[in-house]
Formats: sequence, structure tokens, C-alpha cells
Amino acid sequence: MFTPKQPKFIFTLDQCFHRAYEAGHVFRDVEIESVAKMLSCGTSKLGTIKYQCENKNCSHTKNIYATCKSKLCSSCGFKATEQWISQQINILPDCKFRHITFTMPDVFWDIFKLNRWLLNALFSIAASTLLSHAKDKGLTIGIFSALHTYGRKLNFNTHIHLSLAEFGIDKDGNVKPFSFPFVTLVKQWRYGIITLLRDNFSALILPPELALTGLHYDSWNNFLDVQYNRYWNVHIAKKTTKKEHTVKYLGRYLKKPPIGAARLAHYFGGDVTFEYLDHNTATHKTLQLEQTEMMLRLLSHVPEKHFKMIRYFGFLSNRLRGQLLPIMYDKLGQKMESIKSFAFAAMMKNYLNIDPYECILCGARMVFLGFIKGMRVKELVSSVKDISKLRI
Repeated sequence: MFTPKQPKFIFTLDQCFHRAYEAGHVFRDVEIESVAKMLSCGTSKLGTIKYQCENKNCSHTKNIYATCKSKLCSSCGFKATEQWISQQINILPDCKFRHITFTMPDVFWDIFKLNRWLLNALFSIAASTLLSHAKDKGLTIGIFSALHTYGRKLNFNTHIHLSLAEFGIDKDGNVKPFSFPFVTLVKQWRYGIITLLRDNFSALILPPELALTGLHYDSWNNFLDVQYNRYWNVHIAKKTTKKEHTVKYLGRYLKKPPIGAARLAHYFGGDVTFEYLDHNTATHKTLQLEQTEMMLRLLSHVPEKHFKMIRYFGFLSNRLRGQLLPIMYDKLGQKMESIKSFAFAAMMKNYLNIDPYECILCGARMVFLGFIKGMRVKELVSSVKDISKLRI
């Protein structure tokens, strides 16, 4: 029995990724690239930054290997999360935010998994009702939302997390509280998803269990009508008291791998056991998956290249942020802070109480000496089979 120290071991133990690749499993291009980068993270394959001590009487030198910034990498995911949280705290006004989770029936999950181009529309469907209601009131509201594709069991579970600022701005620059009818929110989300799947019927790739249903437009419509009349859960949480609460809540979903090392229980005989929280019973349970199945579940949550997992609307959108955010800050009696970069050195000092640029021999500063270029992404991808066999 063996306890994996981090999720990347799922790919390398017993050459799991290599065996699946050799067996002919069809991976998405972005999955292969992510695996190649993740397994090369912290090695010379991605490049090396060289430092030397500024003290001329000290001979100490230091190499820092470039990181992958892949969503599969727990180390890079942690850093990216902390950087995103730091940036958002400097952007968002300090007011209460209402957190809303938009879910859909489980029969739709695999449809979105097989037709990832549909995921773009989910953001606007979730936000449109709120934006329309605010427009009727003459207000511009602030929304930021995130796509989340996995459940506690690492299954593909498509839903949207949305956070709504408690205030809106009218055309005269006044800040007013914003409220909305919950019933309308549920109806419009349900109507939007059903319409999306109905309008794109001819272009959809359907999972095997829906193959017969999708043979004809009439049977597809009947199926959608049944789903429309089901209960759809749109959960509205209590307002958060500070923006930090909302940002940290969303941040933990966005940049990190779908599972952290702390949830990995053990590996034995080709099976991986991990812990998860059962929402129905509010208790922690364990689930055992065959290693390849778990690896494929992890890979299914890697977003397509350049896909934006976070979207902003209203006075938080890029188009209006520069004009309306200063007004919001002014009316709330707050001061806008410049966006700060939460860099590598600052994180090391904050979490490990270590200054990575302090010479361990004499205490002087380490200064940049040069950079050794690593492999290009195409080279990493072409070498992925060999790379996947190196770390066992």
C-alpha cells in the first residue's frame, strides 16, 4: 500500500499515462500538453533561471527551475490561486456579495463534456436574468462568475458559481441596493439551458445512453420537455460580509487541480482511494477508483486552451470597470488600491517564512545571472511518452 504525495503520481505510478497512451486512448491535445508540462514542472525541461550571490567574496550560485502553470499541477495551482485572490481583493469593492450556484440535471453533464463549445454560453445564461432585471431598474450591477466542472467524486458535473455585488449604479452615478426575484432566476436559467440544447440539436455529439433519444428532433424535444419539468437547483447562499470571503470561496475552485493531496488516501493494486464529502449526509466517505479511470476523470476537467473559466459582467466587466468602479469606491467611501502582484518571493516569505533571494551562505542578496531556455511546448508534447516514464 502506498499513499500518493500529490495528484501527479496518479499519472506516473505503474506508468499509468504511458500505458493508456500506448493502448490507443484518444486524449485531447490540451490534455497531452497539460500532462507533459505538469510532469516537467520544476525540472530543467521548462528552463532554468540562474542566480549568484552579489557578495564578490561568496561563490554561492542557485538554479531555479521554471514551473508549468498547468491546472493539473497542485503546486502551480496553489500559487495561481493565491495570486488570483490577491488581485481580486484589490479590484472588488468591499461590500456584501450574494453567492449563487446554478446547477442542471445530471443527464446533461455528459452532453456538455462531449460538446465543450457549449460551455461558453453558460455564463451569459446565468447572468442574463440578473442583468435584465437590473436594467429594468435602471442599474448597472457587478457580477463575476466561474465555471466548475467537477463534483466531489471527480465526475463531470457542470455548474456555474456566480457572485453578485449587493449594490448597483444608476445613470446618475448613485449607488443603490439591488434585489431580484428568486423564482424568475430559476425559470430563466432552466429555460436558457433547454433552449441552448434545443437550438443546437443538429450539431450535438450525444453520449451512448442518449443515442436513440437524439435520432429525431421530435424525440429530442420530448426529452427536453421532460427535463424542463424536473426540479432544478439554483442555490442562493447568504450574503458574505466581506469580499475576501467570496473571493477565497471561488478561488479554491478555479486554479487548483480537481483533487488535493490531502484527499488521497492510498494506492494499492492499481486502485486509488480518496476521500470526499457527501453533501446528502454531510459526512466524509471514501471512493475507490481504478487508477486509469481516476486519471481520465482528472484530465476531463482540463479546460480547452484559451477558455476563460472566469467571466465578469456589469461594472466589473473590462468594458465598464475603468469608468464605474471608481464611482462605486467613491460612493462607498473606499479607496481604490493599485493591483498588486503576489510574486514568487512574496509567497515564499508569507507561507514558508523563507526569502528565496537571500544567500544561504553569507546572507547577501542573490542576483539574476542568466536564463537557460527549456524545451518548447511542441517538443514537450512530442516527448510526452518518455516524460511520463521518468517519474515513477
